[in-house]
Amino acid sequence: MNSASTHIFGPVPSRRLGLSLGIDLVPFKTCTLDCIYCELGKTATPVTERAEYVPYIELEKEIKAYFATKDRAQQNLDYITLSGSGEPTLNKALPRVIKLLRNLSKTPIALLTNGTLFNDPEVRREAALVDVILPSLDVISKDLFVKLNRPAPGLEVKEIVAGLIKLRHEFKGEIWLEILLCRGINDSPQEINLLANATAAIKPDKIQLNTVVRPGVLAEAVAVEQAFLKEILPQFGDRAEIIAPFARDSDYGSTIDKTEETILATLKRRPCTKSDLEQALGLKAVEVIKILDLMLEKGKIKALEHSGERYFQTTD
Repeated sequence: MNSASTHIFGPVPSRRLGLSLGIDLVPFKTCTLDCIYCELGKTATPVTERAEYVPYIELEKEIKAYFATKDRAQQNLDYITLSGSGEPTLNKALPRVIKLLRNLSKTPIALLTNGTLFNDPEVRREAALVDVILPSLDVISKDLFVKLNRPAPGLEVKEIVAGLIKLRHEFKGEIWLEILLCRGINDSPQEINLLANATAAIKPDKIQLNTVVRPGVLAEAVAVEQAFLKEILPQFGDRAEIIAPFARDSDYGSTIDKTEETILATLKRRPCTKSDLEQALGLKAVEVIKILDLMLEKGKIKALEHSGERYFQTTD
């Protein structure tokens, strides 16, 4: 990645999308929700108003510069993902960015979204320009929506579900719906049944069950057991799956290899927090999180808690 880029990040390993180049369409934590499990931290003020939060001219310049290079990582990409550190559908430049990417790359485009704005027909038309849409839906009960997702004023779960149903009717590409479960919050039999009924109405191509894998905003965001996910999986039908670890072989790309090497060299000198690594390496939070997850899975590093902070250190 060009070190001058502020809106392009990666490629990064994704458990759902393989090797993904991220394009961040909004400033950090500009979102419609303030989910208690968000690994990026708290949303200061959740918003629903759409605007050109990052001007198209900025995005165009960075995207063109990236694809003008002969980066080997470009050849190994599985997806270009519109995602990052907030809700991408908030940016009204979305359709122009997608059309630009179509002109510059044949790599499939994915939209990673919390799914809250699909009741807006304009958002649905714009989103329909991508290949895969990955929305989320964690709860159906109104009180749990407020507790877990902490929405911007005016957002209602029933309207979000209605928007997802409309999206399914209109969108010809694939929809992979994620459900993230937190122990003691949205994992009751009643809520699981409501979620199963909602997904049956939405009819996504995949239903991907997930749980907390990183520390979130609040300590009460605790993972459910894998055994629980396996137990409830049949309720969601044949299209349901449990999100698996990143499965690419070790030759997944020189960009990630080099970043891993740099992180390892840094951690050998002293344990660091995620924020320490972001500042030291000049990387975006989502990049650091993805690489650390992969290194934890491989057993190259380990995490430890100290004075309320999560530190990472090498295992050798």
